[in-house]
Amino acid sequence: MGAYPSRPMPAVAAGQTESERLRQRRVFRTVMALIAGDTALFTLVIPALPIFQDRYDLSDAAVVLIFGVFPLTQLLTTIPLAALVDRTGRRPIMIVGALALLASTIGFAFADSVPLLVVTRAVQGCAAALVWTAGIAAVSDVFPQHQLGFRLGLAETVGGAFGLVGPVAGGALIELVGTERTFEIAALVPLALLAMALRVPETARADASRAPSLVDALGRLWARPEARAGIWALGAFAGVLAIVDSLLPLDLDDRLGASTAAIGIVFGIGFAGLVVFAPLAGAWSDRHGRRPALLAGGALSAAALPLIAVGPIWLVTLAFFLLGCGLATMAAPAAPLVVLSADRSGMEGMYGLTSAIINLVFAAGYALGPLLGAASALALSLPAVTAAAAAAVLLVVVASARALPADL
Repeated sequence: MGAYPSRPMPAVAAGQTESERLRQRRVFRTVMALIAGDTALFTLVIPALPIFQDRYDLSDAAVVLIFGVFPLTQLLTTIPLAALVDRTGRRPIMIVGALALLASTIGFAFADSVPLLVVTRAVQGCAAALVWTAGIAAVSDVFPQHQLGFRLGLAETVGGAFGLVGPVAGGALIELVGTERTFEIAALVPLALLAMALRVPETARADASRAPSLVDALGRLWARPEARAGIWALGAFAGVLAIVDSLLPLDLDDRLGASTAAIGIVFGIGFAGLVVFAPLAGAWSDRHGRRPALLAGGALSAAALPLIAVGPIWLVTLAFFLLGCGLATMAAPAAPLVVLSADRSGMEGMYGLTSAIINLVFAAGYALGPLLGAASALALSLPAVTAAAAAAVLLVVVASARALPADL
């Protein structure tokens, strides 16, 4: 779902007791499992898109719009979460998130109409907002500043790795046992996550009520150029992912006649580039600055984007892998730039609010991508759509280069 490193105030002092270390490990394992499960179940839907399209005789634009319900509900759910996750605590939000994942997975198994498919996708988007916002806040609560970037990066990397399982295993299972049975089997995943969420300790602090409103926080951030560059990069990252995730499976099916298993493999390799490069790009960004990583990642993404819509399947797969590498590199400095701006704007340590803002930016980009993709698909071919997306990424690169100081 994007890069989420942050730098809030230390949560656990030196000289920890054994019980504190056990609490850290339990929280981290639970959050890592929730992120992994959410990512795997999200990507599980990708190889099923051509089947849903044929079953309900949907146009490419209609499929993209249905796909876009996910980020729209993720966006709408994140807005109240900005205040709720600090007031009610992390654990209740995680439990509700696991229940929403269970409901959406069962919904895909029994969806027998387009309206039910839309509702199911909406519930899945709501679950993502709950899981990511509460999970990132919980990790921020229990780990000190000097460990937090590594811990959040590790959680995202492991979650992304399980996301690779979704399209590959989903494509193979759909061919073996069908769509309904595949999602019935997948429902075991959120059941296990629910059991973990019920056992995780609460981590929220009592002083979180001092956080400003979401509108006030966003206004403070937008006034800072480093935050604007981070928001542009994270939004572009999410928008490109949304366009590719929704339109590329249909192109592989229509243009190249790829099976669901083959589509799953293409996406698995493409996401591998994202997963492998996420921690590497983050480390490079830490050592050499946010600006070089953002600009290099944006340039690579813009170069690779048009190539995913042309040529044989091996070229599409290679281009998708390179696109994943570029997107990971562009996104790696995005959240740190937003968090840096929050720290400089008097919002240090407000973990629920900060994680909600980052999630909100990602959800907004992921919601806008399918809308633009659907509109473009009505009049343009996929090569034209990807070329336009590449141009938009280049605009982000140019704007960020002007906004960020050379030494950042």
